Amino acid sequence: MSVIKSVRPRKFLAALSVLFMVVGALFGANVASADSVQYQSYQRASQTEACAAQVGETPWQASWGADSSWKPSWEQWANKGAGGWVCTRSITWAKTPIPGSSSGCAVSLAYRVGDVGPGGGKVFYIDSASCLRYEMAPKTWSGAGTPDAQATWCDGLTDVPSANGTAVGTGAANTAAMAASSACSSDAAAAVLAYAPAGTTAGQWFLPSKDELNAMCNYSRNPTAPAAPSVSCYGSAGSTQDVTFAAGTYGFASVDYWSSSQDFANYAWYQDLSVGYRRSGNEGNALRVRPVRAF
Repeated sequence: MSVIKSVRPRKFLAALSVLFMVVGALFGANVASADSVQYQSYQRASQTEACAAQVGETPWQASWGADSSWKPSWEQWANKGAGGWVCTRSITWAKTPIPGSSSGCAVSLAYRVGDVGPGGGKVFYIDSASCLRYEMAPKTWSGAGTPDAQATWCDGLTDVPSANGTAVGTGAANTAAMAASSACSSDAAAAVLAYAPAGTTAGQWFLPSKDELNAMCNYSRNPTAPAAPSVSCYGSAGSTQDVTFAAGTYGFASVDYWSSSQDFANYAWYQDLSVGYRRSGNEGNALRVRPVRAF
């Protein structure tokens, strides 16, 4: 944040100004700049003189933050401690948000949607509530040349009620619940939890929840402006994958993929990434799986 303080006598603009610079280093690509705040003041004749707009001010200056109007105050000058009655205000220039994120997350984020994340995955979604970024593993994650591994969700007979989260942010807990069940521990959950590419460790990756998987589907349809996870990938977000994405490192096979969200006993949600529709199926079916990671 940069802070500028100026003293403005009644008949002419400030002759003195003091500049204080606070520089924060943020590492990583595509980091937004910090807010810039300017503090201004002008001298008034007495304590009772009202503060008023100055000559040359225009209506657009009202956009300089909620506290941009002049307020009465008293200041001590830098020259030998003299002081006087003044009017002061602050003007704020807001930071520029990172595309693909909410403005509330802009300062803390070093990756945009579409970037390659620190784990080598494609960043497909940024959650504005938690400011977490979600990256999907490449399609060869389970072995060179393999377009996503196939695995059963469970044994098809076991109920895992604690793996019923469907919203963004529940995939990791669902996967942990699957792994904790002896009947499911060697299936899809085990495969994704064991994934540990450079820069990450085993256990950081998980099977996406129903909405997280839908966000991946939406990204595959429109990588430059993917629809929100709440928007169905079927029909409204496009019927097929973006051609460039499909042929690239992260493209999906045109088949069904498991989510980590159980629908009801013995059935879990999956999504056909060729057309985008979502259904629930028996957990004993072997479908494709793709690990994701939140960071």
